[in-house]
Amino acid sequence: MSLKEIGKVISVEGRQAVVQIQRSSACDRCVACKFGYRSNEMLITIPNLLDAKPGDQVELSLDSTQFVKASAVMYLFPLLALVLGVLIGYLTGDMLGIERQLWAAMTGIIFTVLSFILIRAMEPRLKKSEQFTPQMVSILNKNEEEMDDGK
Repeated sequence: MSLKEIGKVISVEGRQAVVQIQRSSACDRCVACKFGYRSNEMLITIPNLLDAKPGDQVELSLDSTQFVKASAVMYLFPLLALVLGVLIGYLTGDMLGIERQLWAAMTGIIFTVLSFILIRAMEPRLKKSEQFTPQMVSILNKNEEEMDDGK
């Protein structure tokens, strides 16, 4: 099973295509394509496997296992960092002479912030691997201008 989106090719740069898509509700929750991107329209650069041209409408697909992995990175990792930070803070508060609950809250927040910084730092490497990048699976409509020029 995979998540499917439809987008329009805006430009082609070598073997890459810049595709504009509308965020669906699933896309809003995932953020695999663009970490923290807030607009309803999103531009993503993906491999142009089908030799699509600017103006073509294309179908994009992201495997559901990749979606789950991306969700785990974005949600589970910070949650685990929060829990770990609270636990470490609670256990070390007395040793440092700081109130346990206050220190636990502070270290929980610090660990959570550090987890997001780590995710952001890993983002270029994850993009390069294209593991969480949607793939172009079909061209739905060819650009009409290109078709008219060919007649």
